[in-house]
Amino acid sequence: MTSTPRPHINPVVVKVGGALLDTPDARSTFLDRFAEAANAGAPLALVHGGGAAVDRHLDRLGVVTERRDGIRITPPELMPEIAAILVGQVSTGLLSELRARGTIASALRLADDEGIKVERLNRNFDPGAVGTVTGGHATLLRNLIASGRVPLIASIGMLEDGTLLNVNADDAASGVARTVGARALLLLTDVPGVLDAHGSVIRTLDSKAIKRAIRDGIITGGMIPKVEAALSAAADARCPVVIGSWSDARVLSHPLAADTIATSILPPTTIETNQPWSPTPVDLVSGTPA
Repeated sequence: MTSTPRPHINPVVVKVGGALLDTPDARSTFLDRFAEAANAGAPLALVHGGGAAVDRHLDRLGVVTERRDGIRITPPELMPEIAAILVGQVSTGLLSELRARGTIASALRLADDEGIKVERLNRNFDPGAVGTVTGGHATLLRNLIASGRVPLIASIGMLEDGTLLNVNADDAASGVARTVGARALLLLTDVPGVLDAHGSVIRTLDSKAIKRAIRDGIITGGMIPKVEAALSAAADARCPVVIGSWSDARVLSHPLAADTIATSILPPTTIETNQPWSPTPVDLVSGTPA
């Protein structure tokens, strides 16, 4: 297998994690679809989590995992263990499976692109060794994508002094989207989108609606950092962010189509025009008309 350089096209960043990585049939089906798009020449980057694998490893060590607002409290002394699982186990497994499908991919950490700036996460509690992407320009990732490779990215960041930080995978994906100039970010999960009080998918969200839904207890737990990361990415990267199910093939192939069931968080400039938004029926992965 050799990678083929491609003309510059802003990539689609895809984030996976949670139940998908722990469900063999669903994982295999998703990787089939993803590999098919990548092998057809779509410019893609894949960011992964792996919290369940980390939890199992820490359980074996007798460590109790604590989370607040969907953020894993990460004592600094546990960073070597967390990095070993995300990089050595989860990334390696995904890389093997993608290469078995003929996809040219390279596994790396968020920290491996020195153009991505990571700082400690600031919350009203101490999250420990937890980071967030605050800006930068992802030269390494962009070069890999331009060369025809798919970057496979574990959410381990690094401070300028070399300190490793655990970055929430949704936050990492939004940071990658901003720093590579993505044309779309897909946050794939085990639910069809952000749900309202009646269990129906909210089709579009903006900052005011998100704040209201969090205040009213409609958006809770791990969905809070997910929508916050999505809102930040939409604003900073000026690209749509889609939260949808990894089990729905159309979320990957046509995330903004009118008949795709998912939640879209749009760039602020789209919202601020006060114009009704009509999704363009274009395949965001291939860039061709739907």
